[in-house]
This record gives sequence, C-alpha cells and structure tokens, in this order.
Amino acid sequence: MDIRSLEISQIKELKILSDVRIIGRRDLNPRYSKENLHVQFIVTGDLKGIINCYLCLDGYELTTSEKNYIFPLFVETMNILIGKQISEDHTFSSLNVLLSPPKLSMIARELNTSFKLGMHSYELEVEGQSYSVLAEYLIEAMN
Repeated sequence: MDIRSLEISQIKELKILSDVRIIGRRDLNPRYSKENLHVQFIVTGDLKGIINCYLCLDGYELTTSEKNYIFPLFVETMNILIGKQISEDHTFSSLNVLLSPPKLSMIARELNTSFKLGMHSYELEVEGQSYSVLAEYLIEAMN
C-alpha cells in the first residue's frame, strides 16, 4: 500500500457567527505557546491522520468562565474550518473522509512551530477580540 503525505489548502476567511470569524495568516516566523487550549480530530477513511488545533492564550488574562465561553466557539470553528477545507479542496473532495468528534483538552501543551511541519496560522476573532490559532495537519493518503 502506497502512503503519501498531503498538504491541505488554507482558507483565507470564514465567518462562523455574526461576531465570530477565523482569518488565515501567512506567518513564516516560528511561534511558541505555553498557554493554549487544544482540540484534536482523527481523520480516517481514504485519508489517515491527526489534526491538532491550538488556541494560543499566551499574554491573555482570562477567567475560567471566559475560557469556558471561548473554548466551545473555538472547537466549533475548527470543526467547520476543517470540514470546509476537506470538502472544498479538489485533492480531497472525491475521497471518503471521516472526521472524528473533537477530543478536547483544557491542559496546555508546549508548542513550538519551528519543529513542526504542516502548520497553518489563523486569527480567531470573537466579539472584536483576536486570538492566535495554530492548526497542525498530519494527514496521509492511503492508495
């Protein structure tokens, strides 16, 4: 069986709700985050892999209730973004792709993008406030 790594195209902007949107950023500088919320999706079917998404909260002083408000919006935004990327990308649109329910973690992971490949950088805007989002795509096609 032939396995090949795949790149997924980055979406420039996506409106989720009237006051929530995600904007693609082209940032080649390494990013580092110690304070982040994390969601993971498992990809199965004709594609295999993992998509990790991080909401970077470094430098923000958020209460637990503010985090509990932002995190579900972040998870739903990532779910919509990934679904849209897979369904609109000509490489993936004809494939049978299953995306798992999100696996959530409120425990921050140390993240340094200088050691990672397949990263996309976004800004999540929620009610006028902007947060950095990093999405890591580790996807392979099973031929």
